[in-house]
Amino acid sequence: MVDTAERFYQRSHEAHNRIAGQTGSMTVSQELSTPGHRYYCVYENLLKRPGASVVELGFGTTQFLGELAGLCRNYTIVDVIDRTNGVALPDNTYFKKADLNQDFPFEAETFDCTVAMMIVEHLFDPFHSLQEITRITKRAGKIFINVPNIAAMKCRVQLALGRLPMTSSRDWFEKREWDGNHLHYFTVKEFIRLARLQGLKLDAIFTVGRLPWLKRISPGLLCHEISYGFSRP
Repeated sequence: MVDTAERFYQRSHEAHNRIAGQTGSMTVSQELSTPGHRYYCVYENLLKRPGASVVELGFGTTQFLGELAGLCRNYTIVDVIDRTNGVALPDNTYFKKADLNQDFPFEAETFDCTVAMMIVEHLFDPFHSLQEITRITKRAGKIFINVPNIAAMKCRVQLALGRLPMTSSRDWFEKREWDGNHLHYFTVKEFIRLARLQGLKLDAIFTVGRLPWLKRISPGLLCHEISYGFSRP
């Protein structure tokens, strides 16, 4: 029997389902190594620390999987539904079905690196999410989390005009999923505060999108989404 949470995420997956692998004229490695890419911070870390044990929570697409997994000892992808769309996984990659609103199905300090890209805002309790992310990451391990930024100028203008600040796809209403099924909103200051509650150390803030050099001037104002890099002491 499918529970409420699984139906919620399955519906979102079906609304956003598309064929992966279309990177234009760029190779996957070129795309991942471009500043401003959502996974740039993850890719650069894995290049510097090859052979790590990595888990990606709320796995969304196989588009970058081969390139990322190729740098790791093992790569575990976790979600309440299977988003692989029948694509064969690399030999060192494992899919684990789990509801991430519950305690994560791993022992403490299992992974060298934990990746959560555009997932925390979809989970019921961000305090629980950060607690579990920290728990399953090894001491001195790395954590990369990407979330939207509600304090971005674009959102401020929308709110000033009496509109709902949009932190997901523009056609969220037509898809009948309230702001892309985002359940929580974050600012830079409050997200770092949330991470520090678990003892995490902020290594860097990575701007996402075009003109990364400009966005670095004031990420909290100019970035619609941000990737954070943390270390677990």
